[in-house]
Amino acid sequence: MAEPSLLCVNCARPPPPHRRTWGRCVRCAELNLPSTYYCGDECAQAHWPKHKVYHKEQKQWLERMREGTMTENDRSTAEADARLAERTGCEHVKRCAAAVALMAEDNHNAAAKAWRKIIKQWPDEPTPHHNLAVVLQRSNHYAEAAPMFLKAMDLREEGTKEWAESAASVFNLLKSSDCHEVPKPEWWNDGALKDLSARVVAIAPDKCESCAMRGLVLRGVKGEWNAGPRTAAEIKEAATWIHRAARVARTAADKQRYDQIASRCDEVADPQLAKEEAEAAKARAASEADAAEARAAADAEAAEALKVAEAKAAAAAEELLAEEEKEKEQAAASTKAGKVKQSKGKKGKGRR
Repeated sequence: MAEPSLLCVNCARPPPPHRRTWGRCVRCAELNLPSTYYCGDECAQAHWPKHKVYHKEQKQWLERMREGTMTENDRSTAEADARLAERTGCEHVKRCAAAVALMAEDNHNAAAKAWRKIIKQWPDEPTPHHNLAVVLQRSNHYAEAAPMFLKAMDLREEGTKEWAESAASVFNLLKSSDCHEVPKPEWWNDGALKDLSARVVAIAPDKCESCAMRGLVLRGVKGEWNAGPRTAAEIKEAATWIHRAARVARTAADKQRYDQIASRCDEVADPQLAKEEAEAAKARAASEADAAEARAAADAEAAEALKVAEAKAAAAAEELLAEEEKEKEQAAASTKAGKVKQSKGKKGKGRR
């Protein structure tokens, strides 16, 4: 079976056994883009309206790249790899440095071929898969780039910055309409994406792709995956991460795009948060009023209970005093009666 990239882009026919490829788009060849093949002039003419849009987008992409820092980063990486290859004599590093140098020259076609050859010789190395995906992404071959990013993610050690970079890169492709037909990984669901994006941004919080992934997952647009409803707090957090992605973006176009998305998130979240805060403040005020009323009622009840207790205590004291007074009167009367009796007894003795 022929590789998908070798099929006629219009009718998907593979080249015949006696040919390795179909004819190549002349414009793609002139611009050093990954090859787009047609089985004949009829398919080329039929597909040209779509392919013309591709070339327009590719031109815009190149203009954005030249305004940003991506080409400079590629050159620096290629130079560092070349120095490492010279010191170590490692053929793999030498080949990778040469492929990155082609990327820095915007020679996507040659770079893609170089990375494919490296992958064929070192199939278990993740970096060539990732970089081939980057080349394909830069040349707008998103459906071919996504599986390469997934392969690099699988080959890389989970939890590393490189793994996080591949995960964020493939997410940002898979959510696009160009990758609608690309098979999705098992984590392509709302809960798993929230967990994955949280891990990715924790590992690489200074990378544009990581911040964008976290923000776009929290924003959750229906249709890209089965995203559930979002709270105002989640949308506000999404705005925070997307603003951060804009700050570390490598091109002015990406910065503008992310700032626009983040601003729309703010526009949705801020009124909802203000409403929630007003409702919460109202609830707190009502709760405080209820608590104050309850305290007042409790104080009044306590005061009434104290008043009743004091009245009972006063009544008991008066009763006790009355009993003591009565006892005194009884004692005094008893004493007086005894004296009278004693006096009568003395008088009787004297008469005898």
